[in-house]
Amino acid sequence: MSSRDRRDDDLEERLDELESVLGELRADLRESERDRRGPPRPPRLSELVRFTEQYTIPTVIALLETTIKSLELLRGTLRLADPGRSVAEGTEGAGDRLADVRDGATAGLARSLSELRTALSEADLPEDAASRSIIADARDLTAEIESRIDEGRREADAARDRRLGRDRDRGRGDEDGSRSAPDAGRNDDSPVQIDVTEPGDGGDDAESEAAEDDPPEVDVESELESIKRQIDGDAAGDETDAEAVEADDAHDDADDASADDDASADDDADGQGDDWAD
Repeated sequence: MSSRDRRDDDLEERLDELESVLGELRADLRESERDRRGPPRPPRLSELVRFTEQYTIPTVIALLETTIKSLELLRGTLRLADPGRSVAEGTEGAGDRLADVRDGATAGLARSLSELRTALSEADLPEDAASRSIIADARDLTAEIESRIDEGRREADAARDRRLGRDRDRGRGDEDGSRSAPDAGRNDDSPVQIDVTEPGDGGDDAESEAAEDDPPEVDVESELESIKRQIDGDAAGDETDAEAVEADDAHDDADDASADDDASADDDADGQGDDWAD
């Protein structure tokens, strides 16, 4: 019994020693692990300044610019919605200002996202799984937001181009209509004619144009009568000419006879004078 008790006591002592050794080993392992991982420490001043200069200040500036542009956009919207102000007054200028505000806000946001994406891409992924997943999610969200901003910008530019195209087509159609209205009754192949008239010639020109436009009407009976009168007139003229010639001949014969009578009378008178002289 005594020998068994002695062996048991030795075993208990050995077990106690083993337990103490294992405890010391466990403590050493914990201390070494704590030393290897290191306790959480606050950031150094240089790291804090660098982070503030690279990320914090640009992000705050971009947010302030976006806020200012949004307020200007709100002011322009309220100005357009004012019932006491004419809608047509400064509509084009307001549209340009709104477009500038939108473009500025979009550019500021895109710049902030680009800087954030650069910072995330340059940063080293931490060993902690949770921190690594957070940074990866931030990268994905930044890329998605940038893609949506680019898509919205393209859609806005396309809508603006379509609106400008419709305005140009409408203006070109109005101009073509105003040009084709005066030439509606004119043949396209006919040369351009410019009539220069004086103030007093308006009535005569109108009458002459009316006379030229109205085709002449031919009266057959009147034409036949005029031809008949012309023929009758020619025949009567021929008869008159013949009578005139005969009258002239008779007058000439009468003149010749009277001349002969006068000559014979003169001869008789001369003969009687001679007789008286004898």
